[in-house]
Amino acid sequence: MEFFFFLDIYADRQLIDYYILSFKLGNIKSVELKQWSGKNYIVGIRDWDRFRKTTYDIVLYELGDEIERFKDIETAFREGYKIAYREAARRGAKRILPAIGYGNPPVEVVKRFFPVEPEFERFPEDIDKFLEEVVKNTPKELTRRGFGDDEPAF
Repeated sequence: MEFFFFLDIYADRQLIDYYILSFKLGNIKSVELKQWSGKNYIVGIRDWDRFRKTTYDIVLYELGDEIERFKDIETAFREGYKIAYREAARRGAKRILPAIGYGNPPVEVVKRFFPVEPEFERFPEDIDKFLEEVVKNTPKELTRRGFGDDEPAF
């Protein structure tokens, strides 16, 4: 069965989403799957050794173009995250964080292969208060936007 992971990272608040790790998995019992929008996503690894041993046809893509093929998934994760991290550093980002969610590797995988110890923001306990603070602290010029003829007004 074919799967993929987006190796997305944030360079400060800018998302770098160029890199996709595609692979085939010979034994799906090694992973936890969830279905979303008609697609199966790996949301957890139950047995890392079995997962590692049964992945094959591993390819790293950048903006849809193949950049490298790998024989093992661990090297692929390391190299993919290293490339994405270098791109974020090249942009001068002060904070470089991995993206987490459907399509991204599970947290335990990110912790294992991200080039530095990743930080994860805790989900706010009081979401309404958190959103009020975001609105209150957002500069007015970011809340207004001019629309060109070819740009939809959402």
